[in-house]
Amino acid sequence: MTKKTIKTAALILTAMLMMCGCSTNNDTKADTSSAAGTEKAADISAEELLADISHDNLDGRLSKGDGKYDKNAAQFYETGFANILDGAILYNENGGYPDEVSAVKFDEGIDGQELLKQRLESRTATFRDYRPEEVPKLENAKIFNAGGFDILIISDDADNIEKQLKEKLS
Repeated sequence: MTKKTIKTAALILTAMLMMCGCSTNNDTKADTSSAAGTEKAADISAEELLADISHDNLDGRLSKGDGKYDKNAAQFYETGFANILDGAILYNENGGYPDEVSAVKFDEGIDGQELLKQRLESRTATFRDYRPEEVPKLENAKIFNAGGFDILIISDDADNIEKQLKEKLS
């Protein structure tokens, strides 16, 4: 790929992320019910899983059922939308940082780990020329499966976010 092609791709990705976040409702519900902590991992939605994750560079939130997520999820994960049973994504609204937490339940027979690896590779290629100082964050990203979710974490705080998600799913 030429440098011009990579820069164009970075601009398109940034524009897409900005459009996704333009009117996103960032209000999160505080769950005060005592049953919240005892909810079985199998019953938790991707939106609920990511609800307590907070970080300066993760100011955008989308989840399945939200028109913006539904419109873009197949593109994010390079699979048909019908293959995504549940999902949510936290991301940097202005597109200046690669920070992201994706939690997706893919349909049976779909290799979610591979799709998330491809997403990470794409984000790394974009940021290598766009903001090379962010590449170490991408190189230290986490991809794992827990509670039926395939999860991608790109953040300076990836270890703590991983721990928090795994605790919530156990």
